[in-house]
Amino acid sequence: MRSLYIHFPFCETKCHYCDFYSIGREKTRPEDAGTFEKSLVAESKREAHRLSSQINTIFFGGGTPSMTDPDSMARAIEPLQLGNRVHAATEWTMEANPSSVDRDRIKEYKKLGVNRISMGVQSLNDERLVALGRVHGESQALSALDELFSAGFKNVSVDLLCGVPDQSDEELEAAMKRLLSFPITHLSCYLLTLVKGHAMYKKLPDEDTQLRHLLLIDRVMRENGFEHYEISNFCKPGFEAKHNLAYWKRQGYLGLGPSAHSYDDQAQMRWKNTSNLARYAEILEQGESPIEWNEALSAEQLEIERWMLALRLSEGVPESWLTSSNQRQKATIYHREGLIETHPNDPTRLRLTARGFALSESIMSGLIH
Repeated sequence: MRSLYIHFPFCETKCHYCDFYSIGREKTRPEDAGTFEKSLVAESKREAHRLSSQINTIFFGGGTPSMTDPDSMARAIEPLQLGNRVHAATEWTMEANPSSVDRDRIKEYKKLGVNRISMGVQSLNDERLVALGRVHGESQALSALDELFSAGFKNVSVDLLCGVPDQSDEELEAAMKRLLSFPITHLSCYLLTLVKGHAMYKKLPDEDTQLRHLLLIDRVMRENGFEHYEISNFCKPGFEAKHNLAYWKRQGYLGLGPSAHSYDDQAQMRWKNTSNLARYAEILEQGESPIEWNEALSAEQLEIERWMLALRLSEGVPESWLTSSNQRQKATIYHREGLIETHPNDPTRLRLTARGFALSESIMSGLIH
C-alpha cells in the first residue's frame, strides 16, 4: 500500500456536527495519550509489512493530530520506518485546528516530515463559530495561518462550511476572500449536514440557498485561479490533495488507529478498526488485531464505486461507460439541463458542471442504474 492514514482520536472539544470518532478534552483521562501511543506502536509493528517500500502519501487525521506531542507522534510510528519509505514527492498532511497551532510544535512536525497542513477554519464569523461549537474565533484562525506560513509551510489547505444557519452570501464571500489573501494552495468547502433530530436541523437554509452558496464558492475560487477538481475541493494547479485522490481513485491505503479504515486494492478488501480507544488498546495489548469488520467487495459494489468515485472528480467518466439506452437518455437530459458537460480537454469524456457537483447524488443515481 502506497498511502498511510493514522487516526488521532483526541480533540479539544467534540463538535456537535462531526461524525468522526474523537474524544473531547473533557472526556480524556491523563493516561489516554500514553495508552494511545503504546497501542499505535503495537499496531504499527503488526501492520508495517503491508506498506510499500515507497509511500506516496501520509495523512494524520482525527480528531486533532496537532494536539499530539511531536515526540510522542514520532515514537508511535517508529516501527513503520517511514524515513526509509518517504521520498521527495511524498505528500505528508496533518490536520490542525487554529486553537492547536503552536509555533514550536509545528516546527517539530515539519522536522518529522509533515509538509502539508489541512486546517479546519470552518467560518470567519465569531457568532457562527460559537453556534458550531468551535473553540476558536476569527482572529485566532487568521493568526494560525500566519504561524503556518511563518514556519515555512508552502502547502496549506483550509476547510470552510457553507449552508450554515444565518450565513449570508456576503459573509461567505468575505470569508473566502480573506482566506485567499493568504497563499493557501487548497480549499475544502462542505455543506453543513445534520441529522433530522439535531437541534439546529430546522434552522438549516433551504435547498435554493444551499445551491446558491455552492455556486458562489465555485465562482469565487475559479476567479482566483483555483481548479474545482472534486465535488467539495478546490486547488491551485498541481496542489490537489494527493492522499484523498488515492481514495477517490480506489488505490490501496493502510489505516492505523481507532476507527481507521483500510483498503487493499489488490484483494479488493476493505476493513475498519474498532471506534473505541479503550477497546482498541485492550485488543492490541492481547496481541490481536483491532479490526472490527472487513468485507470483500462484490462486482456490483465495485461497479457502483467506479461510477461514484469517477463522477466526484473533474476528470469525469469516459462516454463509453454509457452502455445502456437508459444511461444515454439520462446523460442527454443532464447535458441539456447544464448538469454535465463534455470535458473541455477531452471530447471523449463527460464531467459534472459546478451545478452538477452541487446536485451530484441524484445525477450519480441516475447514471449508475
